[in-house]
Amino acid sequence: MVVELINWQFRQISNHAESQLIPNQWYDTKNFTSHQIHTDLLEANIIPDPFIDDNEIYVQWISELNWQYRCIFDAPGNSSSNANLILEGIDTFANIKLNNKTILTTDNYFHKHVIPIIMNDNNELVITFNSSLRIGQELEQEHGKLPVWNGDSSRVYVRKPQFQYGWDWGPNLNTCGFESIKLITDKDYVKDFFIRYNLNQELDIAELSIEIEYLFDKSPENIEIEIKDDTGIVVDRIVPTIPVTNYNITNVKLWYPINQGKQSLYQFSLIINGICKTTQKVGFRKIDLVQVNDKYGKSFYFKINNIPIQIWGTNWIPAHSFQSQLTKLDYQQWINLIIHGGYNLIRIWGGGQYEKDILYSLCDEAGILIWQDFMFACGIYPETTIESVTQEAEDQLIRLRQHCSIIIYAGNNEDYQIAESINLDTNNSTQFPAKYIYEYIIPDKINKLCNFTPYHYGSPYSDTSHKSSDPTIGDLHQWNVWHGTHEPYQNWPELSGRFVSEFGMLSIPSLQTLTKYINESQLSINSTLLNFHTKAAGGIENLDNYLWDNFLKPESLDISHYIYLTQLLQSEAMSLAYRYWIRNWENYKTGGIIMWQLNDCWPSISWSAIDFLKIPKLAYYGVKREIQQVGIACRRYQIKQQTYKQQNVFEVKNCLDIWGFGEFLDIGVKIEFYTEYGDLYFSKSIKNLVFLNNQVNMVAEKLCFDNINDNTIIYLKLIENDKIIARSSDWPQPLKKLPWNKLSTNLTIEYLGQGDFQISTTKPVKGLELYFDYTHNYLFDDNGIDLFPDDPQIIHINNFDELDVEKIRYRHLGSI
Repeated sequence: MVVELINWQFRQISNHAESQLIPNQWYDTKNFTSHQIHTDLLEANIIPDPFIDDNEIYVQWISELNWQYRCIFDAPGNSSSNANLILEGIDTFANIKLNNKTILTTDNYFHKHVIPIIMNDNNELVITFNSSLRIGQELEQEHGKLPVWNGDSSRVYVRKPQFQYGWDWGPNLNTCGFESIKLITDKDYVKDFFIRYNLNQELDIAELSIEIEYLFDKSPENIEIEIKDDTGIVVDRIVPTIPVTNYNITNVKLWYPINQGKQSLYQFSLIINGICKTTQKVGFRKIDLVQVNDKYGKSFYFKINNIPIQIWGTNWIPAHSFQSQLTKLDYQQWINLIIHGGYNLIRIWGGGQYEKDILYSLCDEAGILIWQDFMFACGIYPETTIESVTQEAEDQLIRLRQHCSIIIYAGNNEDYQIAESINLDTNNSTQFPAKYIYEYIIPDKINKLCNFTPYHYGSPYSDTSHKSSDPTIGDLHQWNVWHGTHEPYQNWPELSGRFVSEFGMLSIPSLQTLTKYINESQLSINSTLLNFHTKAAGGIENLDNYLWDNFLKPESLDISHYIYLTQLLQSEAMSLAYRYWIRNWENYKTGGIIMWQLNDCWPSISWSAIDFLKIPKLAYYGVKREIQQVGIACRRYQIKQQTYKQQNVFEVKNCLDIWGFGEFLDIGVKIEFYTEYGDLYFSKSIKNLVFLNNQVNMVAEKLCFDNINDNTIIYLKLIENDKIIARSSDWPQPLKKLPWNKLSTNLTIEYLGQGDFQISTTKPVKGLELYFDYTHNYLFDDNGIDLFPDDPQIIHINNFDELDVEKIRYRHLGSI
């Protein structure tokens, strides 16, 4: 029997002037299985919501105190007094007593604990949490202060989610608590069931080594393993030999990433005495991280089942400051948004936590790849944590290793980078003590415990002789847009790398989200609370610098239109990066692109493409349009050419590179040029093109035109059988160069039924957004589009209520 303990109570066991609680008085919680002190205090109406206004400030006292939880439970009927407790996510410094006897002390949130116990008929389990903030600061005082970016510097001494200390997109909400605690009385409980495998060279035979570990020492009798393929057909039933059984599957169905093939998952069921005790879903795939010397430096790209795949990804941070609040439905909605957005990978960032099982399982099923960081971020970590980290790596790898979606592990986020920034020698373990963790402990555990999965010492990381900022080798965090040298985002082509795993642009979330979390009186540009919810360095001032460098500032501007402009700015910046770096897939110059960031943990003004309420920003749609399986794109630039008559005289030529994606035997491209006033003055068709799958198909390179100038608006259409199947446009940069007051348009919006709105125009339109002035839960298929004459487009709204047809609004650049 497996029982999850519920009916918990909590109390404050130390004093604080700001606390309104009665010390040592027990307070009831709701019957959740996972608990965090902030959420329990909030549910009890003891504290204000730390997500609203500046309430974050008024709950800081919570992290300075010690807290207790207790659960009183009866021994399950017909069970012996001998049992086990399984505890995970104990956050962080805790003493755990059963019936007044200590059974466990903890100091690492990421450990899994299996504790044998002896129960009474009636039992009391008490967990005492000592302040992680206070203990971390005491350890720092004892061992010395170490450099960090973001948060209190003592965090590097504490093995818990580092983002709880505050980051440049999230609040300082340092909590304590625990995930579900399970009571195990089942004598046949399976502790681990692992399908280790190797694929032969032809990738059609999986050679298995099945490993089983039971919670109790004695192996049960009458054991059988049932294997089903992805259609549910029973492939075989085998009787295992303990602890390892060797077995082969022939004609194996491989697991592929999304859009590359089927996500075939075999189900292995462990049956004991006729009862299924546990199952594992296994996707068989081969992963290669290709790093070979080439003319650009050294490559960094992935092959899945021998097929090269460019990564189109996004960075995932914890989706809530209090992870206990996330449900299975939340994760399913996030995965649906990832799929809908066209991404093929998420990077689970190293300052959060190893995610819940449900996220990995959903990615396995959907074919969403995972880059998994180990939980170290933006700091110089001490050697005092090495023993604890060794156990952490083992516990987490055993939990995660069966998930076929994980294609790479990385040792940390930006720890090599911070070491380089203060001139530490990252090859010296004395100066950089965590080197031993990243370069020895973690890879050793991966090699011993996992099916083959590539490992990277950190992100970003190059090698022992190159800095992590080197764009010719390894992966790159490209923050010279926004941070660093504050480059214009139009410079993305010069800012590329072999694999760009972070880059971003700030924007403001939807008015719907702001209205829920910020007082109405503060819903104005540059208000105190708007700035409070902006944690990024440079804040609103830096955002405004980019905004007015690219857009004309309207004479009057309300908060709704200000939000629109910041989101359009982010959309332009992010979509151009994907556009230019996808072009670099040719010769594997850029093997992957992972934007910062997908989501928020709190209602923040951040780099997210989707805000805290799961409402997509315009950047979500802009990037989606760039990462479709079928597409067309271009880049304009100037070249100097020597004249025929005089060697020392050069003329400037305006040129285009045009490329496309997809698989076609006969496809065409139409090019249209518009003046800055929106008048068509040139068109050209290129026909009978052949596109190959998974390649950059060059339509034209250095295609020079005398009639292009800096103000030309370019429109491309990919045409198959006289039907437009993809579009792209290239606008003069920065966009404020255009005379928007003279780009008068005649827009027509027609409702076609079933959530479809058809929009047409007589002049080019930039960033057309459909929106509502009220709270809604609609998801658009597309938004913030560029629209051109004689090419009406349809925007679909999912689950649309036709009573809302008259409530639809629109805006575009220049309409404000």
